[in-house]
Amino acid sequence: MKASYTLYEEAQIILAGVRLFEHLEDRLPSLKELAEFTRFSPETAHHLCNRLEKIGALERIRGAFDDRICLKDPLEAEALREAPDTPDIGEDVKQWKEDRESKLKEVEERFTGDAARKDKEDQFAEIEQKLKKGGKEERKSPLDDLFGNKLKD
Repeated sequence: MKASYTLYEEAQIILAGVRLFEHLEDRLPSLKELAEFTRFSPETAHHLCNRLEKIGALERIRGAFDDRICLKDPLEAEALREAPDTPDIGEDVKQWKEDRESKLKEVEERFTGDAARKDKEDQFAEIEQKLKKGGKEERKSPLDDLFGNKLKD
């Protein structure tokens, strides 16, 4: 086995692995079986299957216990041949971590400082208005929906 493959070559190995596994076993491979069959790590096989699924070369059939991989349009993988400097799994993980950190900061800002104080003030203002009305809420009558406000006339 070569020390390193391009993304295109890895995609072709995955596609060939699906074809061969299906031919030999007469069933679709699961992601774990495909990783073992192609001798890729489960993470690499998962990453490649996600990439191939996004471009339409593979289709993942989701089941209760595992996902089965089948070919959809293998010629779509040719788009990876021209893709210069495609990001590898390390860059995808880095991007995911940055997205997660930005979402965490957004949540922290929402529950601390001005946003939390403004939410409390809005809630207290709403309670204060209800108390001024005597605790009675004007509710829409269910009959209005049925008869279309004909009863008020």
